[in-house]
Amino acid sequence: MTIPARLRVFAVTAIAATTSLALIGCTGDAAPRTESPAPERSGSSSSDADVHEVDLGDGRVLYMTCAGEGGGPTVLLESGYHESSDTWMVAENDSDRSVFDRLADRYRVCAYDRAGTLLLLDEAQSVTDRTTPVPMPRTAADVVEDLHAGFGGSGESGPFILTAHSLGGFFARLYAQTYPEDVGGLVFVDSFPLEIPEIFGDKWPAYKAVLDSTGGGTTIEDYEQIDIEASITQLREAPFPAIPIGVLTKGEPFQGLPDNPVGFTADDLERAWSAGQPYLTALRPDTPQLIANGSDHYIHVRQPDLVEAMVDIVADRTIR
Repeated sequence: MTIPARLRVFAVTAIAATTSLALIGCTGDAAPRTESPAPERSGSSSSDADVHEVDLGDGRVLYMTCAGEGGGPTVLLESGYHESSDTWMVAENDSDRSVFDRLADRYRVCAYDRAGTLLLLDEAQSVTDRTTPVPMPRTAADVVEDLHAGFGGSGESGPFILTAHSLGGFFARLYAQTYPEDVGGLVFVDSFPLEIPEIFGDKWPAYKAVLDSTGGGTTIEDYEQIDIEASITQLREAPFPAIPIGVLTKGEPFQGLPDNPVGFTADDLERAWSAGQPYLTALRPDTPQLIANGSDHYIHVRQPDLVEAMVDIVADRTIR
């Protein structure tokens, strides 16, 4: 089936309220792009998945989808800013299989909705109610505690390989630093480094405003808002554990920037992103890094086989 999905690009999320999965980019308004066919959900794992609606207490529920038998580490997929778990369930090419489906062939794999994230497989732009909405803004520590409770209530067991896209790298990293005994490894998928504010310098406030905004003048109730500065402080309070990691980095420019972004340019963004990636590889010695030539920020949608390959590398190192 053709998915009328809409994605937001974390690096430029405020520029548009929604984006089309066809281009995995941003538009200057809420209209989807139509230059290429929308990707299809393929494979059977996502449709056959186990759904957990975990009671977090206080009337709150966390929605988690898991599939596969595995027998080794369990892979947890952490989405980027404002994005629900839907982003892992699609592939750009009609004949391809999503990251979720590929990994479910030989791992236990789980993906979940953070509160306030957008449902991407619906025509309408809407915030998920599969996970209970909460007051915003939140910090990375809030997200981590929800996920930890979600794991406990779901019955899913580790060690976990946390595979995180974009700002999801903050949450996966803090989870590993907070609960190192639960984590066997970490895969960064074009993830956001802690050092990006310093790299942007005086242009950081403009970029941060872009990240946080719903874009297009649209207001969405309960929309995810993360206090990035507070989250960075939390991440710097604990050491990174001695676990294997892998880094995937985009090879193509971000798509969909407006002609005249306010306060920073497309070149500013590309330079900052390139300068930030070495900070991720430096977290552990001998970290493998793969440059995804042919992919922009959405490597996991454009080239899901590369995410699969990096998970295999980290899983092998975890088992050893």
